[in-house]
Amino acid sequence: MNDNHPTSTIGLEEIKLIASTDTCEAYGRSGIGGREENQDSYGGMVSGRAVILTVCDGMGGMNGGQTASRIAATEIVQTLAEVPAEKIGPEAVSSAVANANAAIYRRALNAPPLRGMGTTTTVVAITPEAAYLTHIGDSRIYQLRGGKKIFRTFDHSKVFEMVAKNLMTEEQARLSSFSNIITKALGIRPQAAVQVEKIPYRAGDRFILCSDGIWNCEPEPEIIKMFNASKRPDEALRYLTERVNAIGIQNGESHDNLTAIVVDMKKDSTYQYSYMRRIKDALSEQIRLIKKKK
Repeated sequence: MNDNHPTSTIGLEEIKLIASTDTCEAYGRSGIGGREENQDSYGGMVSGRAVILTVCDGMGGMNGGQTASRIAATEIVQTLAEVPAEKIGPEAVSSAVANANAAIYRRALNAPPLRGMGTTTTVVAITPEAAYLTHIGDSRIYQLRGGKKIFRTFDHSKVFEMVAKNLMTEEQARLSSFSNIITKALGIRPQAAVQVEKIPYRAGDRFILCSDGIWNCEPEPEIIKMFNASKRPDEALRYLTERVNAIGIQNGESHDNLTAIVVDMKKDSTYQYSYMRRIKDALSEQIRLIKKKK
């Protein structure tokens, strides 16, 4: 644990144990930051041999953002909890996100003050075979191995479209006044396009699901140091959220809601592939996205 930097518990909920299985251990925490309400939601549960995790960051006035994120987190977890672990895969995860999108959209149609509400989402469904990941918007999923980033989702945002085209760096994107403009969200349209990735994991890996109130606080190398603050996932989560909160307070107390789940893996997945294949797949996906935009 790094004790050289100030931390703050103001406005932070208690840390919650989400899952403790022979495969992984996961903890979650959320905080209101400097905002009037917390529009972030997170959820998770153990279902058979699967662990289901999600972090959502809502948007919309009149409690719309808070409502959208709560609906998404609830629908995703409940839908996947009904799927046998051996059948959890891309189709099941896609269906869960689609159900959440439809539920938010229906609620907005039936409640005019909530129209236009939406939410980002991250989903990680862990089975003994692999981790199945998806995201919409600018909430992120990281995978660390040996303390180093080996995987991270790519934001659905205006500035990250520019990053993909080499028009700005990721740090310039983070600091841009347009960094909060996202290009995809759940609940805005009747249907949502979902892409699910199948990710291998190894014992000792750490996954982090987080809203932009976490990752946008500092340059990514500093955030990754916070992810690695402790070998214990609960203590790493404690330091991460309290340090991000303290930075926000120091910078004027107008910081965003902050939510994260930290997951440590205890076993290797049965599905594995090489590091070089992962790099190739990631590059191919970025090229595909760039071509799609042209």
